[in-house]
Amino acid sequence: MHAPDDRGPARNEAGYQRVLCETREIADKVLDRLRDLSSKLPAGLVEQVERLHRDPEHERRKTARVDDAAMPVVVQIVGLSDATGTTIKDHCPTGLALYLPCPAGEGTIFRVRMPPDLRRWVTVEVIYCRKEGAGWVAGCELHPEQPPI
Repeated sequence: MHAPDDRGPARNEAGYQRVLCETREIADKVLDRLRDLSSKLPAGLVEQVERLHRDPEHERRKTARVDDAAMPVVVQIVGLSDATGTTIKDHCPTGLALYLPCPAGEGTIFRVRMPPDLRRWVTVEVIYCRKEGAGWVAGCELHPEQPPI
């Protein structure tokens, strides 16, 4: 048996290119299936996936976001006992955007009580916060120990 680096760079490159080609074919088939299901998916989701698929290296977002149509949640700043009601603007597997009545600084840690039953808390960190309408939108990333949303 040979060590992995004894096989030579040409053989490794050929195997890599083969796997990459197969992965692209699978991704194309998945995207075609999503297009077929677009009437049953949230508005704009297929377009986001197409954009990610078309140019993943230049897309800031790494996953598609689902619009939550102002879904109500409870938010608590970690370390404080007071919790307040607010809404989620959108979410993806690794984070969410919250509507807030005032700005939140980058790095602020929130606990968010998630729907549908409002029993599950997730911990998120504010990555950005920007003014939107009469309030603020805080883009938050899930802490690493949290399961995807």
